[in-house]
Amino acid sequence: MSAKRIKFLNTHVDNLTMEEAVREAKRLILEGKNSYVVTPNVDHIVKIEHDGLFRDIYEKADLVLTDGKPLIWMSRWMGAPIKEKISGSDYFPEVCRMAAKEGFSIFLLGAAEGVAKKAAVNLMKKYKNLKIAGVYSPSYAFENDVEEIAYIIKKINTAKPDILCIGLGTPKQEKFYHRYKDQLKVPLTLHIGATIDFEAGVVKRAPKWISYMGLEWLYRLLKEPRRLYKRYLLEDVEIFPIFLKYRKYGSGSKVSAVQPETCSILGVDIAVTNMRSVIGYLTKNLERLRGEYVCVSNVHTTVMAYNDEAYCRIQNEAALAIPDGKPLSLICRLRGYKDAKRVAGPDLMPEILKLSEEKGYRHYFYGSTEETLSSLEANLKERYPRLNIVGIYSPPFRKLTPEEDAEIMQEISRARPDFLWVGLGAPKQERWMYEHKGKVDAVMLGVGAAFDFHAGTAKRAPKWIQEFYLEWLYRLIQDPKRLLKRYVRSNIQFIWLILTGR
Repeated sequence: MSAKRIKFLNTHVDNLTMEEAVREAKRLILEGKNSYVVTPNVDHIVKIEHDGLFRDIYEKADLVLTDGKPLIWMSRWMGAPIKEKISGSDYFPEVCRMAAKEGFSIFLLGAAEGVAKKAAVNLMKKYKNLKIAGVYSPSYAFENDVEEIAYIIKKINTAKPDILCIGLGTPKQEKFYHRYKDQLKVPLTLHIGATIDFEAGVVKRAPKWISYMGLEWLYRLLKEPRRLYKRYLLEDVEIFPIFLKYRKYGSGSKVSAVQPETCSILGVDIAVTNMRSVIGYLTKNLERLRGEYVCVSNVHTTVMAYNDEAYCRIQNEAALAIPDGKPLSLICRLRGYKDAKRVAGPDLMPEILKLSEEKGYRHYFYGSTEETLSSLEANLKERYPRLNIVGIYSPPFRKLTPEEDAEIMQEISRARPDFLWVGLGAPKQERWMYEHKGKVDAVMLGVGAAFDFHAGTAKRAPKWIQEFYLEWLYRLIQDPKRLLKRYVRSNIQFIWLILTGR
């Protein structure tokens, strides 16, 4: 880690010039430890938001250099400008120049058959005295071949390079290195993506002026639309809500332990809050809130509460009723609460789980099917390697007998969770939490479909659809038979009641 590391969005970067970054590479080589460099771009930032292992790799990197003009612009808009864009494809040649001068050797791992060899020939022509210790182009699915992995590790260690350059694409290259780092005896590793193809001349890089304008992604998309359209046009647009999220609620902002104000919407006391404040309130008051529960309220649950006095009481006796639905946070803002933001259950869950890796919070998951819970547990352990899951339970669809309920309560008590996640769907989950208030020594959170989304058994609406208040429509199209009646009734009644001043 350099002395100029700063927090940026959901990761950190070393705020260096190219010259400084090359000096850091030399320093790390001379130290002789297993150091590595990563170069975050927009796509990486989006992946970090959802992939705990990938985020952990970035957190432990020795050098994090900013690859992507959009990230440079964002840093300026956030008031903490990053000095210079240093993409892997620009950094690699400079490191080669330094290596040729200092007598360091390089090993190229990646690209298609024969491409790494061609890149090596070109590099030795370009940089006089550059030592190429070896090259290897692995098979496409080599990470599943134990014998090939053993061969690669042996080949690299036998060559004894000073610098290992891996061009396997993200996150494949980073995860491969992370898994076998301790077996590789290399002072410095660079993760360089398509750079080997560029140096071999088999793929043409965008002209400098296109890169300067921040349009290199468009150039690559036009070159390979079939392979890249999903990444650039669907997945990476999430960078905009990520930017807004960390710009407004960055790591430096203070978090209050005071219970948020509420805004009454159709009789339900909706918390006027935001993601960071909810997490701060729950974690700072964890011991006091044990036995309490949190409702994630949307249009449907609010209308149900309006029509059912008992269910309304359940919502209002919660420690928090947070605005899971975007229309609720919008109404709060229209009523004068300018800082009100949506806090969706499927977003709240990963944020708390991410924090739990650092804080050691314990988690129990109650609800859904055994298949979904099994997939959920596997996915969460992959994303958050240090997450402490102390139990899962899939209750029968019917109501538990008093004996069965007492038994599962004892099991949960023995597991000693800090957070008990309840995924039974509304209104069942809220009624279950209300009935067990004070009986569970944990904070209960009813998050509905979040189990399915994070288990991968249901697909959530893309961020841009959520931002346009159309997530309900996306879910309706996916499951019309179950949701048509609910959404038509609830949405129409909600709009009518709001317009008539209820």
